[in-house]
Amino acid sequence: MRMALHDSPWRLAPAPAMPIHAPLDDPRQREDWLPARVPGSIHRDLMRAGRLPDLYALLDPEEALAWVHARDWWYEKSLPAIQPQQRAWLEFHGVDYQAAVVVHGQELGRGAGMFHLRRFPVTRWLRQGPTTLHVRVWGAWALPRWPRTWGYRWRRWLANRLQEGNLEPFSDRLLTLKSPVHFGWDFAPRLLPAGIWDEVYLHVAGAVALRHLWARADWGPDYGLVVRLGLDADPPQPIQVQLYLDPLQGDAPRQAARFRLSLHRPYEVRHLCWPDAELLPWNTHDRGHPHRYRLTVILLDDQERPLDQWDQVIGSRRFGWRMDQNIPYPQLNDQPLRLRGINWVPLDLLPGDPEAEARYRARLQAAVDAGVNAVRVWGGGGREQRVFYDLCDELGLLVWQEMPIACVFFERLPQDPGFLRLVRRETQGIIRSLRHHPSIFMWGGGNEWGPGRFPKIARAMSEIASREDPSRRWVPASPGPHDSHNWLVWHGKASPAVYAQDPAPLLSEFGLSAPPDVDTLRAMLPEDGLWPPGEAWRRRQAELGKLHHYARFFLPEAGASSVQAFVQATQQAQARGLQQGIEAYRLRDKAVGTFLWQWHEPWPAIAWGVWPYQGPPKPAYEQVSRSYAPLAPLARFTPYGIELWVVHDGLESPGVCRLEAWLGEQPWWEGDVSPAPLGRVHVHTLPLPPSPPGMLRLRLHRPNGEVLENTYPLPWPFPRARRLPWRARLARLALRWLLRW
Repeated sequence: MRMALHDSPWRLAPAPAMPIHAPLDDPRQREDWLPARVPGSIHRDLMRAGRLPDLYALLDPEEALAWVHARDWWYEKSLPAIQPQQRAWLEFHGVDYQAAVVVHGQELGRGAGMFHLRRFPVTRWLRQGPTTLHVRVWGAWALPRWPRTWGYRWRRWLANRLQEGNLEPFSDRLLTLKSPVHFGWDFAPRLLPAGIWDEVYLHVAGAVALRHLWARADWGPDYGLVVRLGLDADPPQPIQVQLYLDPLQGDAPRQAARFRLSLHRPYEVRHLCWPDAELLPWNTHDRGHPHRYRLTVILLDDQERPLDQWDQVIGSRRFGWRMDQNIPYPQLNDQPLRLRGINWVPLDLLPGDPEAEARYRARLQAAVDAGVNAVRVWGGGGREQRVFYDLCDELGLLVWQEMPIACVFFERLPQDPGFLRLVRRETQGIIRSLRHHPSIFMWGGGNEWGPGRFPKIARAMSEIASREDPSRRWVPASPGPHDSHNWLVWHGKASPAVYAQDPAPLLSEFGLSAPPDVDTLRAMLPEDGLWPPGEAWRRRQAELGKLHHYARFFLPEAGASSVQAFVQATQQAQARGLQQGIEAYRLRDKAVGTFLWQWHEPWPAIAWGVWPYQGPPKPAYEQVSRSYAPLAPLARFTPYGIELWVVHDGLESPGVCRLEAWLGEQPWWEGDVSPAPLGRVHVHTLPLPPSPPGMLRLRLHRPNGEVLENTYPLPWPFPRARRLPWRARLARLALRWLLRW
């Protein structure tokens, strides 16, 4: 059984900085202990103790953190005793970033990494009685850094001149696999949190213990359940394995099976086939019910005495890819699927929020309510906490999980043996911890990096993925041959009309930035920095030139005269830009889907999130909900008129619906339409409306009384796509070369 150690008190104390490979100091000599929370971060603990100001309220939090980053830190926790016949292991599911583990004054191991499982045997100490656990976490000062040579400075200056956006080139983030976003991004400041950020368990078992568990249930009439067990035996012996399968919803009876195994080695991997197990299929929320089951595995000795137990929530589903003209199209449970997706960045830059589970649920439920069926966990953030994936399983949301690599342009990644070992360890840790979740449908090697430039890293990750989970598709990087990050809009200042011209079947990143509402903005900025936009806005990650560029399409000729008018214009630009990208792909024949950038913000910022860190959602949320509805009325503007369409991603026909077009509050046209399952239909073409401008409103009345709406300002505010300037074309060619596969 696994005993959660993160639910009981921990303590934290500062320590003098010391070299990573030097002998450890004695934590028992520390006297300045303060309460700590695990999972959490040192930064949050210091804020709770009054040692740090509220970092979220600061325009430049890094200045306040200099003394924190210059120290190392000790965690302390008491451990209970175990029985003489028992064995025990410590399991750390996430420590950030360089750490050493000490039990009873004995160092058990040290190393770098944020996402792999750190597991240590502690039997001999806990059999003697209760003892103390200490974890030393090195400060940010110990993270690897580029040598500050003249060559480094020259390359950084040149990269600053060439690359778009405001990411720091040749960042030290490229030398680690710590979450890249911690080093500063275009929606977040540089913070470098550290600590025990994920769960900690004490695994206590008898002579035979479960080291690994992975249950696979690909949905189908002749499949059943396959359970993979990693068994640690001391000594090797015959055992019995009892399996129970309980539905998490409904009143279906418990299912049970028993197996007998004879173990011959200290560690063995065994596969148990349970062909009679009956599981209803897991579906996305828009296709059916996401059926889930609790699998309980109990190990027993020959005398029926329990040795170990492990529970795992699983689901039965089949996810495949149909190839058509070398383009992979997703299929869920043998049915075609269009992805209506979002990009997910970390919930918070600082782990340890006591309200994290409620915030996870609120953001993911909002996605479900908006018609989203898939989430891309962006490589710049890395793996989320377990509750995120549990909620995606529960809510019926697919997950595309990337590894912690992001935005490698003019720089280089290390490919030395030590870094490759770290890559393999972190990739294995992420895949092993998540592969049992039915929501996971694809693994990705990272965001905006070139596997062709770093073949050793690409090969290392691919080998681990094919070994640890051959059941899922592995994509070395995004963008790749079949997906696009269309940043001609925003960074290139192009019209959102270019989305319709993108040849990629999957639009996996696209979007526009916008500030939150004025009240939220006022709470983020000093009073004298609210209006006009200036340095305070920039320090909250605002890109003012681009905000003004897109806001002008929604402002009167005189321009913005107040903060309220400017905020509303930028928010409308964001909403209508996302609408144009989503709907262009929903009306395309050869399309896999879209993933808008981005769903939320992990910090108070003037940035991309449809949901700001605090405050109400931006107007883009309401528009995304209309554009992403599984059954939706859409309009497409052409030089000859306005085409009216109805798209339907459902598996069953909704019957005969009534489509109405209104110009403002005046009816314009109406007619009947019978949307086919998994299809789209062109209903009518309206003439271009006369002046004055107004609002086109579409209303689709379903037979069950539900009314689905969509709106379009007339005339459409964004201009038609034009030929890109030579600089933008050159930058695009350079980016394709840098991100080559």
